[in-house]
Amino acid sequence: EAGMAKLIASEYCAEVTQEAFRIHGGYGYSKEYEIERLMREAPFLLIGEGTSEIQKTIISRGLLRKPGRS
Repeated sequence: EAGMAKLIASEYCAEVTQEAFRIHGGYGYSKEYEIERLMREAPFLLIGEGTSEIQKTIISRGLLRKPGRS
């Protein structure tokens, strides 16, 4: 469940940050606005504790595991 939460939160963070960057336009590149920092940091959430693809693999293995087996 923690892996699922991390995956969905990191993907939504990247998505929302990209949308905010589009809204700000050229101002998104200016260090005066926080969106510039967020745009630099958001991709690291996707790779911080394993890429999203690895997280999906781990989650799918957990879901496909037979009941009663560890």
